[in-house]
Amino acid sequence: MAEKKGIIWFVNKDCAPIEEFATLQRTVKQAQYFQAQGYNVKVVCSARVHNTNINHIQKGLYKEEIYDGVPFLFVKTSPYRDNGFKRIWAYVLFAYDVYRLRNKFEHPTVVVHTSRIPFDFYILKLVKKVKAKYIIDITDLWPRNFETVGLVKHDNVFLKLLYKFERKFYETADHVVFSMEGYKDYLRDKKWDIESGGTIDFSKTHYVNNGIDLHELEDNMKEYSIEDVDLEDDMTFKVIYLGSIRQANHLESLIDAAKELKGYTNIKILIYGDGPDRNPLEKRVAEEHIDNVIFKQRWIELQYVPYVLSKAGINLLNYSKGWGHYGGSMNKMMMSYAIGKPIVCNVGMRYSPIRDNNLGIDRCFESSKEYADAILEIYKLPKEEYDAMCQRTRETSKQFDMPLLCERFKDYCGL
Repeated sequence: MAEKKGIIWFVNKDCAPIEEFATLQRTVKQAQYFQAQGYNVKVVCSARVHNTNINHIQKGLYKEEIYDGVPFLFVKTSPYRDNGFKRIWAYVLFAYDVYRLRNKFEHPTVVVHTSRIPFDFYILKLVKKVKAKYIIDITDLWPRNFETVGLVKHDNVFLKLLYKFERKFYETADHVVFSMEGYKDYLRDKKWDIESGGTIDFSKTHYVNNGIDLHELEDNMKEYSIEDVDLEDDMTFKVIYLGSIRQANHLESLIDAAKELKGYTNIKILIYGDGPDRNPLEKRVAEEHIDNVIFKQRWIELQYVPYVLSKAGINLLNYSKGWGHYGGSMNKMMMSYAIGKPIVCNVGMRYSPIRDNNLGIDRCFESSKEYADAILEIYKLPKEEYDAMCQRTRETSKQFDMPLLCERFKDYCGL
């Protein structure tokens, strides 16, 4: 082990040990990487694991544990079941409690903060108190996402206040790392950058994709599989959606497209995941006899996800209109790349490796028929062209291998 270089706190409320939560690997992978580089690391996260019933604390405010050699500090967090006020309040309380706990531990020299701006503003106070280098890791554009999915209107006074907080976060940070390639367009559109008359210098802003650990994924592919009649049915062309089922994912559009495909009896749409919209959608599918849609497990452990995705003819990314306008690096997209299967995305991201590398189709579909036609376009590809698309997808994934991206993160932020 190299000589210790400093103390890094990776603060991410929604992070958890990888064996417990499949979709938020970035923080833990970063911690593992920097620990190997000689840093003293600590992952600071919620004791209550997001979107699960797992809770690491029964009594007290915090608990320390080690997973795969990485120290975790679990902080007690209030429960919530959806994306409403209780979830927002949980972010506020989490950040406040981390701030309160600061003197119980050796102070960090660096804080890498996966922020849910502006609700975890107490982390700003923490950084100032302990005089740490402050790196914000942006994996979702809050509060813009509230506007995108229609939770608030563009001219909402409260939303304008939230944007002011967001700008303050970026101005305060030593570095801001975005997981979306088009972040400069976002800052320009807001006129927050120096070139547009603002105060944010592009020299301290960087793009680092969420990425995927290719070595781990390959190991999981070999070791973990699921016995499932639908997955093993070689007579069907499987279109798989795996992810959350809530307003932001707008799976109504997928169900509408499925109705257009009912004449193709060997195409099945398999939906894995959970969320507040799942039960209403299951009811709709049953009532309207949309028999080519099959709802599968509500939850799949991380190690089984590669196997499931590998059984797809097409893997889907499905979002509300306007999502991913500035690009994205959703974890399920990264996994789909690594698995090597074509992808259909329904939003038409402005920055799209899918479109740029011909890995499938990424368009904003104006109708259910357009969506269905996109699926059929890949379904009807000659085998040679389909196999070539799969190969391109696998090759593209090499650009997003986690060790490569962690090294880039380190260099950009001067660590």
